[in-house]
Amino acid sequence: MNDLEKFEYNNEEEAEMAQLHSIHLHMNAVAEVQKKLATQKSIPSAEFCEECGVDIPQKRRELVPGVQLCVDCQSLSERIKANYRRPGDYTE
Repeated sequence: MNDLEKFEYNNEEEAEMAQLHSIHLHMNAVAEVQKKLATQKSIPSAEFCEECGVDIPQKRRELVPGVQLCVDCQSLSERIKANYRRPGDYTE
């Protein structure tokens, strides 16, 4: 009997390892988002959109500390980034 014949595959162990790996990746992604939000909060909110120059409403500046884009430009930016994200990428 060779080594390959002795090998015993454990589906439960493999599934658990995959699940732990997935949890680890998601925890890293959450930490990265929290870091970016903390950095964003330290930047003053812009009164005008950096992309199109439209006024950013006061309510948006209060609710999104450090905001630099209007809603339309932010939505467009997020859609563009989502289209260029590769499988497995959790950060920009």
